Amino acid sequence: MRAHAFALLVALSTFGCSRIMNGSGDSKPIPNYPGTADGLRAFATDLLTACQRDERQQVHDYFASTIMTDAELKVLFGDGAAAITPRYHGLMEAMANRGAVELVAQVYEHKYDAVDVFPIDPAAKDVRAPDSAIARALKTPLNWYAIQIRKKADSAGLRYNFFFYLNGRWRTGNKLGSYLPSPDGGAP
Repeated sequence: MRAHAFALLVALSTFGCSRIMNGSGDSKPIPNYPGTADGLRAFATDLLTACQRDERQQVHDYFASTIMTDAELKVLFGDGAAAITPRYHGLMEAMANRGAVELVAQVYEHKYDAVDVFPIDPAAKDVRAPDSAIARALKTPLNWYAIQIRKKADSAGLRYNFFFYLNGRWRTGNKLGSYLPSPDGGAP
């Protein structure tokens, strides 16, 4: 009798730990958002809501929906795409998998409840180095944005860079600019 009770306790705790570690396994299709700043704000707000609900699979799906195809990388970066494609896939795999879990934890820990969307002007004097590296490497001009997830009372939070609309979906090259060559052609 005692062994059965122990087995039941182990089974229940394993199920509970699995739920805590993995969140809900349920996931809904990612809607098609408009290609405007308001469309990206809606995307980011839905992403934040999924985090607040501990829907890790849904957060993963949101991030995964932003991954560019190899053909899209080629359109944006021309012949330079071949050199950055493996790095991009690694960055995006980490963002969609480990990054989804980490974002849920950050939202929970810091009680993030607000989303900001910033248009990026790569020609501006105060543009961040990763953004200027992207601007130099792009072969197809486009409008892009950054997302910030923060607590309403705070001005700073988590920032995700290089969101743009392509082929009817929001895409990102988040952190890719940090791995592009510097203006003198050297390593970043």
